[in-house]
Amino acid sequence: MLTAGWLFLGVGTLRTAVVWAALAALAACLLALTGHALATGRVTPQRAYELALDAARTSTAGPGAPVPAKLAASWWTSARFVAVGIAVPTAVILLWALAAAEPDRSPTAGRIAAAGYVIKELPVVAVGNVERAGSSPRADSEADYTVRLPAPDGGKGVPATFRAEVDNGVGEAGETFLVGYAPERPGLGAVGATARSTVEAQLAGRTQPGGAGFFVAFWAFFGLAGLLLGTGLGAQHRRRRVDAGWLALRATVTGTAEYVEPRTRTAKGEEQKPDRYDCLTLRTEAGDVPLRLIASHALASPLLVGVDGWLLWRPAASKEAAAEPKGQCAADFVADDGWQLPGRVPCAEAVRVAVLPRGPVPVDAGRRVRLLDFGSLWPRIVPRRTLLGLTLSAAATGALLLPADGGWRVWTAVAAALVPLATAVTGGREA
Repeated sequence: MLTAGWLFLGVGTLRTAVVWAALAALAACLLALTGHALATGRVTPQRAYELALDAARTSTAGPGAPVPAKLAASWWTSARFVAVGIAVPTAVILLWALAAAEPDRSPTAGRIAAAGYVIKELPVVAVGNVERAGSSPRADSEADYTVRLPAPDGGKGVPATFRAEVDNGVGEAGETFLVGYAPERPGLGAVGATARSTVEAQLAGRTQPGGAGFFVAFWAFFGLAGLLLGTGLGAQHRRRRVDAGWLALRATVTGTAEYVEPRTRTAKGEEQKPDRYDCLTLRTEAGDVPLRLIASHALASPLLVGVDGWLLWRPAASKEAAAEPKGQCAADFVADDGWQLPGRVPCAEAVRVAVLPRGPVPVDAGRRVRLLDFGSLWPRIVPRRTLLGLTLSAAATGALLLPADGGWRVWTAVAAALVPLATAVTGGREA
C-alpha cells in the first residue's frame, strides 16, 4: 500500500493519508513484535524448536497409534520462507523508489494542473543547457527545450521552456515532444517529455511514470500478501482426509544425511549435475527413506531421533513423481506421540516405494494430531538489535515520505537498507 500510494496517487490529501497510514501500520507491527519478544523473552533457536515440539505433543497418543483420518494442511508452513524471499527485495525496491523519486510536483506543474491542462505534441524551437550522461553522442541527456504554446486568441504562440530527459542522444529543434500546458493560460509555462506517461506523472504529482511504478507495486503487493499469508493466516488451515489408498510406512527417525538426486540427461543428451540437500532419514520396511523438512535439519534431528510414527503421502503424488524423476513430492511424518511434521520425499524414492507390496493402512477416524511447525516461535528468536535496526529503518522510511528533495534522500535510503542488515549480523551473536 505504501509503495502503490507513493507511486500512483497524485499529490493531495488522499496520497498523504494512504502512505502515512501504511507506515503507521508497519510501525505498529514492529512495536507488536518487539512487545511480544520482550514479554515472552528471547530464546535460542534450539530452545525454540524444543518448545514447538513440546506444544505439538498430545497426551492421548501412544506407541503403535494408527493413522489419523484427517491431516492438517501443510502448505502454509513454507509461506513464511516465501514471504521473506519476497519481502526483502520488496523493501529494497521501496527504498529505491522513495530515494530516486521526486517527492512532489514542481510549482509549474501544480499551477498548470490547477488551471486545467491538455497534452499535445508540439515542435521544439530551441534547445539549451544540455547535460550528457557520457561522452558518446548516443548517451542519455537532459536539456532545456523551448516550444511555442498556442495562444487562446489564435495569435502568435507563447514561448515556454521545460527541462526534459531524452534517451540515446539529445532532442533537436524541429522534433516533437509531448507537452502539457493550460490552453486558457499559456503564460503559466509547460512541462514536457518524450512519453505521455511521464508528462501525466509530472502533472498529477506522481513520483515515477506509471511504467516504472508497476514493477515496484507488483513486488509490494505480493510481498505484503506473502507476509500476511505466512504469519497471520497460518492457524486457519483446512484439513486433508486420509483413506486406505494412501501410501503409509511405519518409520523411525534415525538422523540426517545428504541426499543426492539421480543423474539425468537433457533432451540433447547432456548430463545434468545432480542436486544435493540434507534430509531427515527414516528407517522403514522399504529401507531408508529421506524426508526433507522446511526447517533446520541440524536443529530438528537431535530432538526427533528415535521417534516412531507413520510416513504418509498421497498415491497421486507418486504418479506425479513418476513423470518427474527430479524433484520432491509432499509427504508427512505422523509421530506416535501426536504430532504431524510436513516435508517432502524425493520423487525417485517415492517411485521406488510405490511399486513395493504393502499391507492395509490402519486408519482411526477418532485420532487427532497437531501440526509441528518448528518456525512458529520465530518472533522469540529475533535478536533485539535486529528489532532496533528494523525500527530505525522504518523511521528512515518515514523521513523519505516528507515532501523535501535533495541528495540526503539517497543516503537515507542506503542507511535504511543497511542498518537492519548490520544489526542482524551483529545481533546474531547475542546469547
